[in-house]
Amino acid sequence: MQSFNRTTITSCLTVLILLLCTFSTANDLKEVVVLNSYHYGFKWTADINEAISEQFRQDESTRLFYEFMDSKRFHSDEYFQTLFEQYRLKYKNHKVDGVICSDNRAFDFFSEHGKEIWGNVPAIFCGVNDIGEQLDRVDSTRQAIVHEIIDVKGTIDLIELLQPELEEIIVISDKTLSGNIFLNQFIEAFDSKHRNYTYRIINNTKPDLLKKALNKIPSSNRAIYLLSLYTEHNGIPNEMVLESQYFFNELNIPLYSNWDFLMPDLIVGGKILKAADQGQLSAILMQQLLNNETIPTHNYPEDQIIIDEITLLKNQLSEEYLPDNILLINEDNHFIERHKKELTIILIILIIFIFIILLLVSDIIKRKSVEISFIDSEKRLELAISGANEGLWDIDLEKKTFFINEQYAKLLEYKTASEFRFNLSNWQEFVFSQDIEQIKEAYNIHRDGIAEVFQCEARLIKKDGSLSWFSIHGKITERINGKPIRITGIILNINNQKAFEKELQNAKEKAEESDRLKSSFLANMSHEIRTPMNAILGFTDLLIYGQLSGIEQNEYLNMIKRSGENLLTLINDIIDISKIESGELKISADKININELIKEVHIVGLSLCSSLNKPVDVRINPLANSSAEILTDPLRVYQILLNLVSNAIKFTNKGFVEIDYSIINDNELKLSVKDSGPGISDEDQKVIFERFRQVDESTIKKHGGTGLGLSITKSLVELMNGNITLISKPRKGSQFIVKLPVKTISSIPTN
Repeated sequence: MQSFNRTTITSCLTVLILLLCTFSTANDLKEVVVLNSYHYGFKWTADINEAISEQFRQDESTRLFYEFMDSKRFHSDEYFQTLFEQYRLKYKNHKVDGVICSDNRAFDFFSEHGKEIWGNVPAIFCGVNDIGEQLDRVDSTRQAIVHEIIDVKGTIDLIELLQPELEEIIVISDKTLSGNIFLNQFIEAFDSKHRNYTYRIINNTKPDLLKKALNKIPSSNRAIYLLSLYTEHNGIPNEMVLESQYFFNELNIPLYSNWDFLMPDLIVGGKILKAADQGQLSAILMQQLLNNETIPTHNYPEDQIIIDEITLLKNQLSEEYLPDNILLINEDNHFIERHKKELTIILIILIIFIFIILLLVSDIIKRKSVEISFIDSEKRLELAISGANEGLWDIDLEKKTFFINEQYAKLLEYKTASEFRFNLSNWQEFVFSQDIEQIKEAYNIHRDGIAEVFQCEARLIKKDGSLSWFSIHGKITERINGKPIRITGIILNINNQKAFEKELQNAKEKAEESDRLKSSFLANMSHEIRTPMNAILGFTDLLIYGQLSGIEQNEYLNMIKRSGENLLTLINDIIDISKIESGELKISADKININELIKEVHIVGLSLCSSLNKPVDVRINPLANSSAEILTDPLRVYQILLNLVSNAIKFTNKGFVEIDYSIINDNELKLSVKDSGPGISDEDQKVIFERFRQVDESTIKKHGGTGLGLSITKSLVELMNGNITLISKPRKGSQFIVKLPVKTISSIPTN
């Protein structure tokens, strides 16, 4: 119990310490607002903010908040009043430890509303023009200035130095607050008494007018000094960096400025003031203020002469006039320096080519030595196989050549090897189409090392176009770097062997079929015999032991009679099929009247429909008696016709069974049995005459039977030198047509 209390107290203390540490860390976190005069994405503002963020990146104790006043586009009093109310509401319950103001509008806004929004917090002002005239608004104890002073005079001197023949400077500015300040600085810096050239001011914010004015300026001995350029579109100024590309790219006049975001590839250069330097120095001063360090009120980032060499040369200005203390960017390097990457790639490619050539030479030398070593072994092999009636072949895969010996040509019944026009392009023309893939697969297996040798059996096409089986054997005898170069082998005629294998296969299939038929026969017979026998024995027991009325006795005796008849029919079918199989069934010719035979079958059919209670109309179309007497086997004709009629009635539930017959040319009897039953599909028609086969197993269960009827019928028709055909479609009935050779009595000579 004491141990449990001690553990609980320890855990609680640990959690309390962690909470206190977290609370302490949260209290130590400083929050600084960066108030930007311009909109998000403005290049000058973006560079300042990026530098501030980079300076604070490793300072985990400070969190930055960025605000964008968007004053270049919106600068009405109502707009600034709305900003004031928005910021005051936003930071009402939010403690801020410092503010960095970027450019003039932010400085003016903070001076007027800063204490009311954020309280009396430390502040740094950067990018503010003419702030020297507003020092009374700066608290030197808690605030500092990063001056944005562009060196206009230094840039004018640089222009004069680079262009000794200068006649005029075109000064471009705009009507923004910054543009007016920079223009005044230029006018003050330009000392006309000591200059041998003049200047012209273009202060137009409408793009079409400005473009027109620039196009009228002669390019000779002129320079453009870009102070500020924010043209208006629907009352909103566009960005300076984007506008400069549009206005100055097509002019052939050197362009100078003081802003680093116009470099490279636009201005030649100038005394450049970097926005990143403004941002970095502002962030450093704010860090010092947050750490309660004393800092100077006035701070000046260094400016520097920066020259874009490619733009300098593009404007045909000489580098000899450049002062020493400059930063040269975008240098136009010498040919080797400019194309160093391309030259390196070319050199690497040349080295690779030389290496490949050396490898090829080495491979050629190695291959030649291997070829020489194989000459003797080839001769010995040729002598050995010439006596074995085998064809020799040799393929050079690299040269794409194919060699065969004379015996190879003779095996394909060509007189000489030169007559056999075989090569690697047309080899498939000499192989039976069904065996081509087999040869390819056998080669691939050997090539990949799966099989030690290349071997397969295929049918080759001989000279006369006939096919002959050959056993093909070979082996890759030469490789270079794992790639097959040469393969050699033999062919051997195996036609007799294949014929023997085919005979064995046929015998095997015949034996298997016989075994299957035997099993099927026994299964069907056992069922078909057992069914009537069970009925006979069952009803006999009822007659012997049951107390039956006379009507019941007659009914059961009729059932015993029908079962006996079914059993007799089954035995007759078995005897008939056995006689057909053994060849003992004989066909005899007797004189009959076909009308009478058809009538007997018709009566049996009607009786069968009556016994099965089927509403089926059995009808016949009799012949005239004068042509009804023929000479044929009456028993077999009766058996054939009865089988077809019985089968039609069995599978027709309603409709008709039609028996049609005719004598054709006094020598052919045509019998037709047509029904309106379910019909037979094309697939089932292929097996309908096979023994023990019916359409499906459900038919056997529903209608009974051994599946021998149609098989016996077909065998009897063929024994009588006739033929039987079937016309049927599913759900459209069936028609069996039998044609038997006969003789009419009128066609038989009287002698």
